Amino acid sequence: MSINTLALDAVAKSSAMRQPPSKDDVLAGLSKYIPTESVTLYVAAISSLPALKDTGITPAATFWFFVCLTPALMLLLYLRQLALAGKDWKISIAQWPWWKIIASTVAFAVWALAVPGNPFNFTDSTVSGVIAGFAALVVSTFLNILAPFFESVTLSTT
Repeated sequence: MSINTLALDAVAKSSAMRQPPSKDDVLAGLSKYIPTESVTLYVAAISSLPALKDTGITPAATFWFFVCLTPALMLLLYLRQLALAGKDWKISIAQWPWWKIIASTVAFAVWALAVPGNPFNFTDSTVSGVIAGFAALVVSTFLNILAPFFESVTLSTT
């Protein structure tokens, strides 16, 4: 039996939860915070680096650029959605979706290390890729587990 099923059963029996999430939510949580926009752009950038080797753009600079770009993209897309929904998008910094900004940035940084050609291959690329892929799964799992704690704090302060 999965740990999630055990936790759902325990919460259901304690009547602390009005409506337990489905088991599918846990599987979807493995990729919930991985920002596909950043990932797509990063993969394209990494694969174009050999053609740009004379420009001085390094894999490390590319990695850190996209780590910094991810929270900016998350915030811009959040504000865009508010504007499209006709809501006031000029919100205070305290109302920003901090958990999602931080979680997507962490998820991207860890996931990007699993991409071939990343700048931080500590051993041969096969072993580094396996370690980084495993780390991405572990981090994604824990981000999903921690989300209710931080999202509830975010919701209660706005």
